[in-house]
Amino acid sequence: MKVLDWIFIASIVFLVFWLIKKWSGTQGYSQWETSFLLVLGCYHLIMALIFYGYLLHYGGDGIRYWELSSLPPSRPGEWTSYWGTGTAFIQWFNYPFSRLAGLGFLSGNLLYAAISLIGFVGAFELIKGQFQENRGSWTQKYGLLILFLPNVHFWTAGVGKEALLFLGLVLVLLGIEKFPFCAWLIVAGLLLSFMTRPIQGLVLTIAVLAVFPFHPTLKAYRKKLLPFATALIIAVFAYCWILGSLDYGFNFKWIGMIIDWQNAFLSSFGAKSSIPMREYSFPEKFMAVWFRPHPWETRNFWTFAASLENTMVLLIAITGIWGMGKRKMKIQEPFFYWLVLIYAAIMSLIFILALNNLGILMRMKSIFVIFVVSFFLSQADRSFKSDKSIL
Repeated sequence: MKVLDWIFIASIVFLVFWLIKKWSGTQGYSQWETSFLLVLGCYHLIMALIFYGYLLHYGGDGIRYWELSSLPPSRPGEWTSYWGTGTAFIQWFNYPFSRLAGLGFLSGNLLYAAISLIGFVGAFELIKGQFQENRGSWTQKYGLLILFLPNVHFWTAGVGKEALLFLGLVLVLLGIEKFPFCAWLIVAGLLLSFMTRPIQGLVLTIAVLAVFPFHPTLKAYRKKLLPFATALIIAVFAYCWILGSLDYGFNFKWIGMIIDWQNAFLSSFGAKSSIPMREYSFPEKFMAVWFRPHPWETRNFWTFAASLENTMVLLIAITGIWGMGKRKMKIQEPFFYWLVLIYAAIMSLIFILALNNLGILMRMKSIFVIFVVSFFLSQADRSFKSDKSIL
């Protein structure tokens, strides 16, 4: 590595821990909370090194993103020629660091790890209150450990779209939870998500519009906001349909054609993690998206780690649903959960239709899993509390 890489990496590591200490001080965090974030930051940076080694061994989009070779620009050598959405945006973002500064791939991974770590600090801020009010139950004592789930750290700790998508989602959730004081975070998160992967930015926009009229601070304006939000959701769907119809004709057949092409394209790689999704029933597809690979499907360390996390997610989901059933579906949770549940539901449906590779499914769902797990874990905790009150 070059001397500049060493300086850059040292600066990233220093800034990560300095900013965590600074943020903890401004938020009035306790010593325990500050230490928790410092350990989380260390864990995330270590995961960046693991992800770096993984990409060097197996290859991946991250290397091409950093080398600016995934999507060749119209005018090589000009930063503005990389501007665009999706892959173009990632390469545009990488250009100053990769091309101008000449930083290596390891520096790039640590840069993205630092960016996504902002999302984890935001996630901590969102969910910490639910697992610290009462330390009597095991969920209260250990609930925050879900922030250490390895899948989301692995896929967001290196060069790739997931790091930016995770940060975008967290910004939107923070903006909703702290509305109207931090409403600008909603706009920033939606823009970042749309620029990184347009379909997820649009889905996140739909989720925001779906819950926005029901925000507690907007109760007085609900009747006026509902038709407005509904019209905007319809407009988003119309925009997607018109955009596709301009290329494929003004009908609905092209939607099925694109889905078929996407499945065929992924199948053409002959990956070991490919699954015959089109042959599955809907329950099997749902299980594949959320809970596969299963423990008995492990082939190596990576699938073993994924299966352990999936099994834990399944058990927490079952416990949470059982808890909600006991309380007759009476749910009292922070408002941002409704947004993330709608977002996760729509994205899961898209995954069911368009993806047939377990590795890609694990990567793409990673950005919202910890929030879904947090929701179900809090439901399980409320059930345990009610059991204790009866006793």
